[in-house]
Amino acid sequence: MPSPLAKRSVEKLLSVLLVLLGVVGLAGLIGPGTAAAAPPSDSPVPDWERIAACESSGRWHINTGNGYHGGLQIDLNTWRAYGGRRYAPRADLATRAEQIAVGERIARDRGLSAWPNCAARSTTSGAAGSSSPEVRRTSTAAEAAPAPARARTTPARSTARTYVVRPGDCLSAIADRTHAPGGTKALYARNKHALDQGPDHIYPGQRLRLRG
Repeated sequence: MPSPLAKRSVEKLLSVLLVLLGVVGLAGLIGPGTAAAAPPSDSPVPDWERIAACESSGRWHINTGNGYHGGLQIDLNTWRAYGGRRYAPRADLATRAEQIAVGERIARDRGLSAWPNCAARSTTSGAAGSSSPEVRRTSTAAEAAPAPARARTTPARSTARTYVVRPGDCLSAIADRTHAPGGTKALYARNKHALDQGPDHIYPGQRLRLRG
């Protein structure tokens, strides 16, 4: 029969073994899970020199009048929205380093989708940003599209009943300007008594009846 001392030694040894086994098992559960939780780093790193070479042939101070400026071809609204005005009014007026600083802010906020055509082949790793339409131009045809015509305002119609001839006036111009009812012919008919030499002979100071 084992002595009480030997029995206690065995129990103590078993306790130590159980603790060790528990620690090893817990480490096995935690270790892989922790490692799996760390996402791989695959964010694209933009090569601004290559993007500029693609966008503007590397000309950092280019302004062709198409609404996009500088080496990275940043439009005015985007330049202002990302702090460009602290450097210059437009991207083409800023230094290369300043343009890249604004480009970095755009990339951090929206990825590289502002340069959809050039970013895919101008990054050192990872995938380029979304190619969805952005403030950046999407096609040459869009650039060439004419600006919408300004709305033309219709002048208020004159309600005056008479008109005093001014230097340089002619009867047709007066009829158009005053919206005389019936146009030039009706205006001449209403004033035949004053224009007895014909519709082409009017003189400054003459008072013509426009309507009624």
